[in-house]
Amino acid sequence: MIVTTARKQAHTFIAQAKKYAETLAVPLVPREDRSLQSLFEQVDSEVLVVGAEKLSLHKQGVHEPFFYHPNAALVRYKQWRHTKRDPLIEAADLRAGDSFLDGTLGMAADAVMAQLAVGPKGRVIGVEADPRVAFIVREGLQSWTDGDHLDDFTKAMRTIEVVCANSTSYLQQCPDRSIDVIYFDPMFQVAVASPGIAGLRAFAHGAPLDDVMMTEARRVARRAIVLKDHRGSEQFARYGYTIRRRLRASFQYGVLKV
Repeated sequence: MIVTTARKQAHTFIAQAKKYAETLAVPLVPREDRSLQSLFEQVDSEVLVVGAEKLSLHKQGVHEPFFYHPNAALVRYKQWRHTKRDPLIEAADLRAGDSFLDGTLGMAADAVMAQLAVGPKGRVIGVEADPRVAFIVREGLQSWTDGDHLDDFTKAMRTIEVVCANSTSYLQQCPDRSIDVIYFDPMFQVAVASPGIAGLRAFAHGAPLDDVMMTEARRVARRAIVLKDHRGSEQFARYGYTIRRRLRASFQYGVLKV
């Protein structure tokens, strides 16, 4: 991977691009008014573009770049603020002050909703295996702003702890019964149409649940393990989850009390 700037007003972003390149330990390549295709031909690598409002990660041959925007989280937040109901919050029975581990962070929509539920005294940890995704999502959570003055929403975003690690490896480092709720969403096991995550598909790991991961989750969870998966997934029965039926939904939540 390399870091470069947006094509227009490149000088405006060069200092930030240099900082990101140093953090990621990757080369900084001046844009010099070149197209992305020209950069691809030069470096044969993914290109992280630093622009005015976002970071975008481009991969040759992939139409959609990956960038952070809290699309799904924002929709769910507005619904939750109006109805005080959210399917994840209810499935996980999240309460103020809880600790919550999202083992499949992705775009962090679930982590944001969990942070809103557990409040300022709670703790939400998002684990993401891909360092590129973890970096972009972490930066997005810390910098995204909106003109609607959604103070509690942005505070929740800023509070989430993003960890770049394999979920199983991270759980193996956690003490017994140290996290109230552990959550998994292996979203890339089945192709579900969603333009909001189109760019993420080229980079996300999407590792399935396995016996080692579940053994560690059972050891670390203090209250419950929650799984979000498609209708008909064999994972629910395999690991003993109780399914919370959702009519007309393309996915279900399973809850495993520990």
